[in-house]
Amino acid sequence: RDVKARPAMLAGLILTPPGLGLLAAAQALASAPLMLIGTTVCGAASALSYRGGLASANALAPGEQRAEVASSYFVCCFLGNALPIIGVAALSQASGVQIADRIFAAALTVLALAAIACNLAFREKKPSASGPGTG
Repeated sequence: RDVKARPAMLAGLILTPPGLGLLAAAQALASAPLMLIGTTVCGAASALSYRGGLASANALAPGEQRAEVASSYFVCCFLGNALPIIGVAALSQASGVQIADRIFAAALTVLALAAIACNLAFREKKPSASGPGTG
């Protein structure tokens, strides 16, 4: 609860690639322990991302429109979960499950790394003590 929105989202993004890597390794090695660890890491990544995203949406929404904004946020999240899975299912029919899963994991990893890069490139600059308006 005490983690602010931006650090929560960034932590979720940072945890995504290793979590996906663990899941891909678990599938390749048929390892239940790796799958449990990968699922735990991916679950933490998702929870932090959802929590941070919702907190950001709530902070940006006017008080009288928070319910509408939160509802829209959840619709986008649910579509963001469902549509790629449907795509992976279609791809797995054409290429096989392992290849489709690896393509999905690679695509999500690229998206997570791009989001991390954007986060770092566009992070808010803290005003310096000697900046404008300091006397």
